[in-house]
Amino acid sequence: MSIPLSVLVGLGGVLAFQETILIFLVPATVLSLVFGALTSLKDLKTRRVPDAYTLPWTAGLVAALVLTAAILPEGGAMLGQTALLAAAHTGFYLLLLVCKATSMGDVKLSVPLGLLIAPFGAGPLLWAVALAAATGLVHGLVLKKRGHKSYPAAPHMVVAGLFVTTALVLTELSQAFA
Repeated sequence: MSIPLSVLVGLGGVLAFQETILIFLVPATVLSLVFGALTSLKDLKTRRVPDAYTLPWTAGLVAALVLTAAILPEGGAMLGQTALLAAAHTGFYLLLLVCKATSMGDVKLSVPLGLLIAPFGAGPLLWAVALAAATGLVHGLVLKKRGHKSYPAAPHMVVAGLFVTTALVLTELSQAFA
């Protein structure tokens, strides 16, 4: 227990003296791991994405974004970009809902995932959507062949978002320690 704790304290010390997006990314990733896992497991079991998971997740990410925007010199611009891209991400899922290609649960889930990835630009957001779509399509085809009428998209969306976020964390950490 003391080794992981000392690593976290050391990383926290480094982050305290860095003016990088890591100030947002590390706590946002931890928050997203917890709520993403809960959401994914619930969707796998019940085909539901509960507000009890998406709302606190979204609130935590908004708080982390506002704090980061207050700390970073370019924070205001980052906040504006994040709001615009996260809204576009959610708008895309709303369009899928209108076309009956997804459910309201996936639209709700697109909000925290958009907030998590959007600070890094449109590219990472597009990669996460493409990865979720590709893995979801394969899983959906397998389930359809087995006679299921629906499939859980949340695990694919969460894993894709966290995969992209992990790549961003590793990139930022390598630059912070260089």
